[in-house]
Amino acid sequence: MMDTEKIFCSILMDVMAAHGVRDVVCSPGTRNAPLLIAVAARKEFKTHVVIDERSAAFMALGMATVSRKPVMLICTSGTALLNYSPAVAEAFYQSVPLIVVSADRPGQWIDQDDSQTLRQFEALSNFVKKSYEMPSSGEDDAEMRWFANRICNDAAIEALSGRQGPVHINFPLGGDLGKKREKIDSKERIIDILSAEGFVNKEIIKELAREMAGKKVMFVAGFMPPSARMNRAVAELCALPNVVPFCETLSNLHIGNRATDVDAVLTAYHRKDLETYAPDLIISVGGALVSRMLKEYLRNNRATAEHWTVGFQRTTVDCFMSLTKRIETEPARFIHQLAKAAGKYVDTRVSSYAAEWSELRCAAEKIKSEYVEQVGWSELRAFRVILSSLTDRVNLFLSNGTTVRYAQISGCYSAHASYCNRGVSGIDGSASTAVGGAIAYGKETVLITGDMSMAYDVNALSLPEVPDGMKIIVIDNRGGGIFRFISTTSGLEEREQYFCASPRLPLRHLAEGYGWHYDEVSSEEELSEKLPAFLRYPSKGILNVSCPPEYSAEVLKNYFRAKDISKDR
Repeated sequence: MMDTEKIFCSILMDVMAAHGVRDVVCSPGTRNAPLLIAVAARKEFKTHVVIDERSAAFMALGMATVSRKPVMLICTSGTALLNYSPAVAEAFYQSVPLIVVSADRPGQWIDQDDSQTLRQFEALSNFVKKSYEMPSSGEDDAEMRWFANRICNDAAIEALSGRQGPVHINFPLGGDLGKKREKIDSKERIIDILSAEGFVNKEIIKELAREMAGKKVMFVAGFMPPSARMNRAVAELCALPNVVPFCETLSNLHIGNRATDVDAVLTAYHRKDLETYAPDLIISVGGALVSRMLKEYLRNNRATAEHWTVGFQRTTVDCFMSLTKRIETEPARFIHQLAKAAGKYVDTRVSSYAAEWSELRCAAEKIKSEYVEQVGWSELRAFRVILSSLTDRVNLFLSNGTTVRYAQISGCYSAHASYCNRGVSGIDGSASTAVGGAIAYGKETVLITGDMSMAYDVNALSLPEVPDGMKIIVIDNRGGGIFRFISTTSGLEEREQYFCASPRLPLRHLAEGYGWHYDEVSSEEELSEKLPAFLRYPSKGILNVSCPPEYSAEVLKNYFRAKDISKDR
């Protein structure tokens, strides 16, 4: 086996392999040739070659999101690195471990009008945990090899420890970039990290349990990866009579109690009707919330509520404007211990809190279900059919805009896990992320996306490793449907031309050109008839679901306006 002559490149790859990197998403280039040669020389790596760096980065994001293992990205010099930035930013806010490696020109040629040069070191500094630059010379010097080894170990540790996230290693490379040597089986020094951080003293847990046992507690969960351990712990906590769960669908928590009926109940009542049910204490886990209604409800009651966040945070996140405790620990273990301790102390004065919210939810579900039943063909009806057809084997990916909101208001569905790029909530890269997730999962994966989101990322259709189990359902509403819904733009005369901006996407031709099975529907009857066969189809496929744009927006607006329940109580 031949290896690159660039010893520092070999050191990087040996250290990353030892730290558990197995998937490498790389894009062609000249400056990164030594890095690609080094990757190819190591059997530990599975390589994925993607020409477009933006798609490559989103695909790596999807792989790492689903596998929860580090994925390495390798690009050439110049603007290639900047194409990584949207996906790297998403990884940073989702705490996904990406090892970003960019080849660069030697430092003396930066800003000298040489080809493919720009200021690459720290170019991603706002969106990575740490930036590194490998030495550009001294490969024959033992101390410089030690230095290179140290940098690589520190980068891997930084990406994988505490609150995980992306790191960037910039690699100046000069000389003969394609030169090879015999591969040497050298055992690189590997630095492990052992941390006791995250273990909460039993006495502190007991004190916190006594405190929460006398309060009306709302447990709030944002996006998280699926975890059976976390699911069990949260179920224990939310079984307490003074705890009510508000778990978004992206939290991947399945604990019953209508826990995911977040928007359905909050939009069914006037704000004044819900003041009585406001919590004394909010305990939150996970990432950013989709629900604007839940954020507004908790902010409006901030004067009377405390807020504890649980888990490793990158900074002090005070989204509800009432934060009183940051509990930096592994959430599942802590929640289990807290639930076990609090059960002994629950105060009878707050022991009906969960039951009161359960009553509200039952009434809300009834009125909302009646509303959905009486509306005509629309995006809301389409989502009801689609989500009810998913089995517990399916990994579901959702694009941003109205797509993720429809999934939220549709309540419980039986998908294995749900994902969406909610770290920064960008519309770009949803399809490539889903493809990466499908590669990592290896089983049935469904992406539901809008036609505008799909237009942003049609390059995903050309990715070379799309599994046969990959299905994309495109909600075709002639552009950005969210702009017909939100108050800022819905009444503007410029709305259709400048905001909704129908992409006129030639999906059938794109699908056929890239070897995807294609079908389309334009009514609920057609969707109900064709969807089961589409989901079972043995090859990758695209289903275009055409929905009336104006009517769908009105249906969604009226869903959120419905407040008839409060009059019936």
